[in-house]
Amino acid sequence: MTVSNYSTTAANNTTINSISIAEGMPPSNVNNAMRNQLSDIRSFLNDKEWFIVGDRDGACTFARASATSVTIASTNVTADYHANRRVKVIGSNTGTLYGKIASSSFSTNTTINFTFDSGTISGSDTNVDVFVGSPFTNPAIPVIDDNSLGTSTVLPPSQNSVKSFVENLVTGQDLDYAGDTGTSAVDLDSQTFTLAGGEGIDTTASGQTLTIAGEDATTSNKGIASFSSDNFSVSSGAVTIKDGGVANAELVNSTVNYGGVSLALGGSDTTPAFNLTDATNYPTSSLTGTISNSQVASGIDATKIADGSVTNSEFQFINTLSSNAQTQIDTKLTASDNLSDVANAGTSRTNLGLGDISTQAASNVAITGGSITGLGSPSQNDQAATKLYVDNLVTGLKTRIICRAATTGNIDLTQDLQNNDTLDGITLATNDRVLVKDQSNNTQNGVYKVVASGTASRDPDFDNVDELAGQMNIIKEGSTNADRFFLCTTDSGSIGSAAILYTQVNPSSGGTVTQVGIAQAGSEFTISGSPITTSGNITLGIGTIANTKISGLGTASTKAVGTSANNVVQLDGSARLPAVDGSQLTNLPGASLGDAIAFAVVFGG
Repeated sequence: MTVSNYSTTAANNTTINSISIAEGMPPSNVNNAMRNQLSDIRSFLNDKEWFIVGDRDGACTFARASATSVTIASTNVTADYHANRRVKVIGSNTGTLYGKIASSSFSTNTTINFTFDSGTISGSDTNVDVFVGSPFTNPAIPVIDDNSLGTSTVLPPSQNSVKSFVENLVTGQDLDYAGDTGTSAVDLDSQTFTLAGGEGIDTTASGQTLTIAGEDATTSNKGIASFSSDNFSVSSGAVTIKDGGVANAELVNSTVNYGGVSLALGGSDTTPAFNLTDATNYPTSSLTGTISNSQVASGIDATKIADGSVTNSEFQFINTLSSNAQTQIDTKLTASDNLSDVANAGTSRTNLGLGDISTQAASNVAITGGSITGLGSPSQNDQAATKLYVDNLVTGLKTRIICRAATTGNIDLTQDLQNNDTLDGITLATNDRVLVKDQSNNTQNGVYKVVASGTASRDPDFDNVDELAGQMNIIKEGSTNADRFFLCTTDSGSIGSAAILYTQVNPSSGGTVTQVGIAQAGSEFTISGSPITTSGNITLGIGTIANTKISGLGTASTKAVGTSANNVVQLDGSARLPAVDGSQLTNLPGASLGDAIAFAVVFGG
């Protein structure tokens, strides 16, 4: 145990180097504890240059955080372990390291970061001891860093550290400088900074004075020059020619000669500039040289070219020519490429792509990617018909509509006509045509297309009343509706408001019926051979007919037959009517059909 582990709270000091000093301790512990305490104090003073501050109250653990940092749990000790303070770190595997504190911060724990003179904290050491430098004078190893002279709020600088700081500050400084080009530095402790002159500049050093002077300018050396006040003005370093200019007499060449025309500078010539009559040696023919485009004024009038008969507009036509004009004209006049040979109808037709037809009424004309418009309605058999004419002809013609299936009752159009739905025993597929005929809202009836999902839509070929009216709908499949016919009896109206109605139609057949028979309603006849399913006869036998069943007799028992009074027949149910011919049946009531015997034959299909 060391002095740094003692607590500033007396009650917390219960042991000294594991020797109990608590209340009721053995007398021998007093002696041993005192001796250990004196040993701790002596050891502490022996290392007067370094000491452990810790958390300023009892033992403190410095836990290794990294190779250059430690943490102190729960306590903020950044005031003692501040930046730039010298430290000594000791660890079992680390050994002894010297350096300074780079930074310290507190957040739950205090973290101290070090900059060591050399070495790092060993990863094998979990904990280390961290000593800070004391203000002891003339330590064997510096305990105050030079940088701490201006930042430390705890330790005063030592004489040695101040001297070392000043010497290092002076001898370690350089003078940095830069020119118009390049930069450099001079070590003030060992080098001399020289200011060298150049062309036109002299430098002179004498004592503590450095003189920089400009040299006089010469033809071979730049320097300071003066200007004649007769011709030049100088102000604030700017040199300008005086408004009066430089006299001709001071110019080497004071005249200019233009092809024989001599002109003095500052003089004048009343003749036009470059008038050829003034040029004594100017050639009068075969002029040579090139006049560039920039030398010619723009917009030269066409009348100035050739004989002047070509106008400006006509001259501009040449601008579009890409080769010899005559060659291009000859190419354009090639009979195989144009209609120039208008005298030859065959050539003209060929150039128009009309083949070898001689008139519009002969051969065939193929039109690709276009159409013929402007035709009227045909009136002759050999005239072309327009689409409008054909559409008007077929309007109102009724055809059959083939549907795969039909409804047997009301359905939900939003979900019952989707792919894989079942209708009348049929599994529907997308785009199947379905007759919807049984909706409770009959305005929804009509021909629909099965959709992949969602609400079914009407078949676009039959999506208005005119297209549905009078149409025969034939159903291909279904447990109930297979091979049945349904006629749309709605003739007019609009989809959504008109009631669309369907009636089943049973087609007649001229072939063999499947069954025919006669049914008996009373006992007056006997029937045999009924019904007939393939072939055969039905036999009718007449039994007893009561007189009440004969119209006109009422309850009478006799009836005169024919013109003879003797032709009276007893109608008591036991006698038979005698055979009579048609001439004798004169007294039968002519208007009463009840005297005839009628029966019906029923055909079943």
